[in-house]
This record gives sequence, structure tokens and C-alpha cells, in this order.
Amino acid sequence: MGLYNIAIKPFVRKMNIERASKLALRYFEFIEKIPLGRPISRLVHNNRPSGLQLEVFGLPFYNPIGLGAGLDLYGELYNDLNGLGFSFVEIGPMGVDGVRRAVKQIQKDPPKDILAACINSDFNTSFALFYDFCDFFVLDITEDPGTEVLDPILEARFAEDVYKPIVVKLPKAITSLELDEILDYSQLYGIDGIEARNMDQLRHIVSYTQGRLPVIANMHIETTAQAVEAMDAGASLVAVRNGLVRNGPKFVADIQRVLLNKKKNERAAAKPDRVAAEG
Repeated sequence: MGLYNIAIKPFVRKMNIERASKLALRYFEFIEKIPLGRPISRLVHNNRPSGLQLEVFGLPFYNPIGLGAGLDLYGELYNDLNGLGFSFVEIGPMGVDGVRRAVKQIQKDPPKDILAACINSDFNTSFALFYDFCDFFVLDITEDPGTEVLDPILEARFAEDVYKPIVVKLPKAITSLELDEILDYSQLYGIDGIEARNMDQLRHIVSYTQGRLPVIANMHIETTAQAVEAMDAGASLVAVRNGLVRNGPKFVADIQRVLLNKKKNERAAAKPDRVAAEG
């Protein structure tokens, strides 16, 4: 039984997720301070298992499991959190003050894996300040579920030498009309993906766009079954902050193992069909 299971898990299982996240972050900060803690963690919690690599938004992900925003708000521990098995870490949500704080940290400790920046206010300034310091952006339009805020950001991206993918994070509650308008806009004007907040949104996005828009499933995933369900429904990536906080680092490895076993079983089931076709 790991230290997290003994020291943290009993307290966070019933706790409000925001309070639980703060407690979990303090634990990961403690682990980070242990001599050789970071390389040992990366060795123990492999984020590059053979067989789960994929490309999404034009970026190479070691596996489809990422850490959603809400834990590492200001980029304090992204490299350590990546070392728990995640292929990407989404820091934030943040506005300009949070961006400035995160930039200082990134300049001291450059990301070793894919880093996403979730912005939820001061969109234009935050986007410009952070452009050189992350691999892709997640624009959280929860407070204003429209497309007006996206126009100047897409225009600003044209002026940059390096293309950075932009993902729109949906509100948890959104009307069908608002969702369809966002999806139409995204396909017309170059939004690279959508972050869905529940299974209904995920299934609608996949059906409506015929799979043309990659989807990150960010929907309070707390079990391996929920993660697999999201992938089966068409998600390209899953973000599992709640699952990490509630279950500890082993949760990421558990999802990896289930996905690898599923792929292995699918290949085994397909072999007789190939043999019959060749015969």
C-alpha cells in the first residue's frame, strides 16, 4: 500500500473536490522535495507504455491520459505530476495574474512533457503572454458560452510563427443550440478540439462533427470504467483530476493497464477474421 493511500486517501474520499485537490497538491509538493523524488516517480509511474501512443491536435501523446485543470493552478508541479503517468498536464484555470506566476515557474523549470494552459479570463492578454510557454491552450468559456471571445484569439494566432492548438472547454450546462453553434464555429474557423464535461456532450460532439473534432473528456472521471467508457464513446484524450485526487497515483497506471488489455483483446479477436479472409 502506497504512502498516498495511507496519508491522504482516507481524508479526500468524502471531501469537497476543491479542498481535496489542495490537500493532494500539498502531498505531491512534499514528494517533490524528497531527494531523487522526481526521477524515481517517473521510473515507477511510466507515462510511456508501449501501445498507447497517439497523435492529437498534431501533438504526439505518450498515452491518452492527462491531468485536467484545477489541481496545478499556477504551474508549480507540472513536471512532477507528469511523472505520475500522465502524458499531459493542464494547468490553471487562470487569468493574467496566474499566467504571469506560471511563466516565472516555467522559465525556472521547463516542461518535460506536453503542457496545456487553461485560461478562463483576460483571454487576449493571457493568451499572448503564455503563447511561448505551453504546447496547447484550453479556453474555458464556462462564464460566457459563446464564440465572441474566440475571434481575437484566433486572429492573434495567425501572427505567431509557431502554431499552437486551441481547445474550447464547454460549460457543464449548455443548451443544444449553444453547443451546436460552438461546434459549427469550431469547424469553420480552426478550433482544434473540444473539452467535453459530460457523456451527453461527448456523444453529441462525436456524432455532430462525425469525429472530425478531437475531444478531451473532462467529466469528473473517478473510475477506470468511466475512463474507458469515454474513450469508447469517441474521446481522443481523457482528463482525470478527480480520479487522481480520490484514488492516488496508482489510478493512472490502472487506466493504462485496462486500455492496454483492451487493445490486446481486440487484436486477438481480429486474428481469426484475418486468417479466415486469407484462407
